[in-house]
Amino acid sequence: MKKDLSPNRKILRKIVIGIAIYCGAYFLSLIALYSFSGYLKYGNALIGTVASLVAGFGAFLSITGDEKTKLLFDSSARYSKKPFFALFVILTAFTATVLFNYLFSLIPWDKLGDKNIVQDNEAFYSIPFYLRLISYVIIGPFAEEVLFRGVIFFRFRKLMPLWGAALASALFFGIYHGNLMQGIYAFIMGFLICFFMDQGGSIAYALAFHMTANLISNLCYEYEYINNVVYSIPVIAVSTAYLVVAIILCYVFTLKLTKKDKKC
Repeated sequence: MKKDLSPNRKILRKIVIGIAIYCGAYFLSLIALYSFSGYLKYGNALIGTVASLVAGFGAFLSITGDEKTKLLFDSSARYSKKPFFALFVILTAFTATVLFNYLFSLIPWDKLGDKNIVQDNEAFYSIPFYLRLISYVIIGPFAEEVLFRGVIFFRFRKLMPLWGAALASALFFGIYHGNLMQGIYAFIMGFLICFFMDQGGSIAYALAFHMTANLISNLCYEYEYINNVVYSIPVIAVSTAYLVVAIILCYVFTLKLTKKDKKC
């Protein structure tokens, strides 16, 4: 007689299945739509966007009803009923984007030799601004958050404390971006996203953080005057001070471990 899987193994199996569904839906969509790329302006970008959307919905459907309820709103989370928390998430997303983009711009990535070290900005930003907003600010964050926070982090969180689950999710998120520069950046931002999602008790906070970060990056690339303001010395200084205070406060808050953490 076949033995039932342990609860932990069932969770790990769900993670693997969720990842498989996302990847399968994405690549099957690419194959199905690829023949239309020659008939569409910005065909490859549009097809990639549609494939991401299909993959995101596929991964979301792999999440059970009970999981969806808690994923969308967990009333037991520390700041689930605190209206100020949404503002805190958005402000942190803005300041983290400004500071880390600035710091990364100081690193001579192009001198490291391999073209896969950095993102191909020419290809990434070659599509019109409105299409980048749809693809990189709405659909991309939705699909990625469903996979990396909804399927991976949310389920790993049932097996281990916050920091372990966040580390696993952020590592997958960094590898997913495919180059060293974006990988390190995504790892850092992914770790922050996990923290806010866990403390706020909803994947909505993860989406808000991710969308804000991508929006700022695209606005700064598109409009020089916004870029000059955002990456001015005063804004960078304020962003740094804000993040230092925010990290200290977050550290103090997380010292108060929940009963769930103590049992892990």
